[in-house]
Amino acid sequence: MKAKVSIVECVDYDIGRVKEAVRKAVSLTGGWEGVVERGNRVLVKPNMLSACPPEDGVTTHPAVVRAAVELVQEGGAEALIGDSPGGTNRDLSHFWEVCGYSEVSKVTGAPLVSLDRDILEVEVPDGVIYKRLHLSRTVIEADSLITVPKLKTHNLTLLTGAVKNLLGLIPGGGKIEFHRRCPRPDDLGEAIVDILSVAKPRLALMDAVVGMEGDGPVSGKLRDVGVILAGRDSVALDTVAQVMIGLKPFDVPTTRAAANRKLGTADLREIGLVGRSLEEAVIEDFVLPSNAMVRRIPRPILALIARRIMVRPRPRADKCTNCGFCMNNCPVDAICIEEKPVRVDYKKCILCLCCYELCPEKAMDLRKSLLARFWR
Repeated sequence: MKAKVSIVECVDYDIGRVKEAVRKAVSLTGGWEGVVERGNRVLVKPNMLSACPPEDGVTTHPAVVRAAVELVQEGGAEALIGDSPGGTNRDLSHFWEVCGYSEVSKVTGAPLVSLDRDILEVEVPDGVIYKRLHLSRTVIEADSLITVPKLKTHNLTLLTGAVKNLLGLIPGGGKIEFHRRCPRPDDLGEAIVDILSVAKPRLALMDAVVGMEGDGPVSGKLRDVGVILAGRDSVALDTVAQVMIGLKPFDVPTTRAAANRKLGTADLREIGLVGRSLEEAVIEDFVLPSNAMVRRIPRPILALIARRIMVRPRPRADKCTNCGFCMNNCPVDAICIEEKPVRVDYKKCILCLCCYELCPEKAMDLRKSLLARFWR
């Protein structure tokens, strides 16, 4: 049986339109049966990368999260909104408020749950990078998991989608260890798929009403896309999203790793598209991240020239406050805050771009090589 992925029009974030679009998108892929059962506890996992307001397009829009929560509740289940954003020593209540999820919780009654707490160790029987992972009891004991990503580019993994969103299941500083242990995108993809193997979502809903192109996932340009995507196979949903924006499925390390391990479908011939056709949904001029070029280069050559073509983080003197957040969250201790702006030791830097993603002041730019500047 083919994995179904739906593409449904949704032109703006009016809650009524969003809810009907989500309802239709899920209905087209088989409905809520098997995803939501009466009396179940369902974890709704948005992409809450950083404390950014909805209009910045960095996080899953609260209207999409609210629609998912209300439809879960209509099915007689208890909905929880849970995440662990990037970085350590952050005020999670501030994140909930700024991203708009506190209001969703207030309106729906769904509790906000930090996935940094009540941590248990779980075995990963088929893990490639990790044989054991630490996850919140909330994740482990939930009857169902719904991943609700934002359609965004990502300079390291090229796409932030339904599978990449699962990195937010890893508590706090554990994500730093992921980057330390997996400096190469391919290894990071395998590590994230290790999470997928033990915490597989029963449903993926993608907020593609407004997406992000260019150098995402924080400072790219917003792009009106006007659709909601849904599917029970997170890998298949990511595959469709990739093709929509001009990426080949195996360009994205999480998609390739998951497909190779038979944890999802990345072959369009094996995906049943419903709703809007893929031809209608494809965006011909979607701008890919600067590092997209490295996915086209053979690995032996890439090993020799990677640092000449990859974008690098560059501190901005006009925005840097020397708060130390980048230093505290650098996986390889490559940042020094004794100067202003902070100084990056590029000999140590593994180009994970955590500092760029997590800086609360957006004081990191991306420095492009000559080749990267001309890549589109």
